[in-house]
Amino acid sequence: MNQFLFCRRAFLLFIVIIFFLGVTLKSQEIDKKYYQNNTQTISIGHGIGNIWKSFLEKGVNIENYTIKTSGPINLQYDYIFFKNFSVGAIVSYSQIKGSYNNSGFVFSDRLTIFTALARVNYHFIKHKKLDPYFGGGCGYIYSKYQNNLNTSSTNVPGEFGYSAQVGLNYFILNNIGLYSELGYLGGSFVQLGFVLNLSPNFKKKTD
Repeated sequence: MNQFLFCRRAFLLFIVIIFFLGVTLKSQEIDKKYYQNNTQTISIGHGIGNIWKSFLEKGVNIENYTIKTSGPINLQYDYIFFKNFSVGAIVSYSQIKGSYNNSGFVFSDRLTIFTALARVNYHFIKHKKLDPYFGGGCGYIYSKYQNNLNTSSTNVPGEFGYSAQVGLNYFILNNIGLYSELGYLGGSFVQLGFVLNLSPNFKKKTD
């Protein structure tokens, strides 16, 4: 519950920052060559706060049961197709391992999750370095549960997945930058990573 409250407050703070950032940039002269239709980006990142581990926590009621998480690791693609709107997709991978060892009784289990979501984002500022956006998506979740006792579990995610995100791309170089997202992101509440502009429109001005 504390983690949920923290993430909710962080999400609201991020929205406020994005709002004031948008107001500030809107008041400046924007060169539209920097982010136009047909712009394509690809991002790779890592989620913070793996939400899938709750399925193991609820499914195994053993004292001193420990959980370790890997991921979610995310790969996403974004394409500006109409004015400030983009379509894209994100695929994510997570693995959660649980273990218990006491008085000769050993129990271990593993939950592996792949997600594939289609997304739509609205990029409300065109700027040479900053690209704030918000959007949502939906798609498919594949999950597989295994343990050393060869028993099954019904406490796994459903097959329908969705996301709601607020994000920011910050281009350090012309076509390479950092990105961050907050929201419900198909495995985490926060994402951080790198973004690459595949079709940058950074053109030198001519006299």
